[in-house]
Amino acid sequence: MNDAIQLLARALITTVFIIFGYQQFTNIAGYTANPNIVKFSGMIGGILAPVVIAYLVAAIDLLGGLCVLVGFKTRCASIALIIFVILTLFVAHNFWVMEGATRIGNQVNFYKNLAIIGGLLLIFVHGPGRFSIDNRLARS
Repeated sequence: MNDAIQLLARALITTVFIIFGYQQFTNIAGYTANPNIVKFSGMIGGILAPVVIAYLVAAIDLLGGLCVLVGFKTRCASIALIIFVILTLFVAHNFWVMEGATRIGNQVNFYKNLAIIGGLLLIFVHGPGRFSIDNRLARS
């Protein structure tokens, strides 16, 4: 794959994670009250408070996205983001239990997230490419 295209692909696929991670950190109080954060806290028996989950999700989004973007620990970050997106599919976008417009919106997001997983799998399999920190570290 052309190295520049591979870099562009990493940049495009990580945009959603970096933007949402930043937004979550800058509005953590609002994000803590997100029904999906509260739902996940309940699913795990309240072991982690919603505020802790909100910070973890924001960190996974932002740091995972940045790692893949710059190509640092790219394969590990890709797997972490894949796991995160899979959890998001079943916690936040479980459209099969919804009705009406809510169902349609979540169904769209469910399938978009499948496409994101596909892109992350390609990054995992092919690695970050020449324009990455991982590549520089491997050559030194």
